[in-house]
Amino acid sequence: MPNIDNQILSKLYYSIGEVADLLQVNASLLRFWEKEFNLSVSKKNKKGNRLYTAKEIEKIQRIYHFVKIEGYTLEGAKKALKSKVELNSTPQNEVLEATAAKNARLDQNASILDTAALISKLEAIKKRLLSLNLEDLSNEPKESSLPSTQENNTIPSKPKSVNKPKPSADAPTLFDF
Repeated sequence: MPNIDNQILSKLYYSIGEVADLLQVNASLLRFWEKEFNLSVSKKNKKGNRLYTAKEIEKIQRIYHFVKIEGYTLEGAKKALKSKVELNSTPQNEVLEATAAKNARLDQNASILDTAALISKLEAIKKRLLSLNLEDLSNEPKESSLPSTQENNTIPSKPKSVNKPKPSADAPTLFDF
């Protein structure tokens, strides 16, 4: 998803083409969303071209997220936008944000524990491999450094070349019939 940061938006107004390029959509889609979601464009130039502010671009980006990323229908996106607006205006928002932050910390702690467990398992495997390597060096050399194909249940390799008898000049060939 094209993520537009408000700090990146340095101009006061952006044309519909510029906003369409930022979101990687057609300008006609922005005009359609303007009608469907009752967005009011704060300014139009003398020619009637729409000029969007950073705040309006943020609203359009939320619509883009619900419709294109989340896969909402237009009606579902309208309801989601209304519920998000109501959620932001309630004091429960602080509780939800605190819960989300706590869950993020728990997830981070769990990943640290998972990482520590993984590291300890890898270190145990490393010790076993090093001990195997030392045992192989202390033993006498074996006949073959490669294990036999029967032990690995693999397909035996093809014999190099077998001397096949060549047909004599007296014998008939396929072309003789």
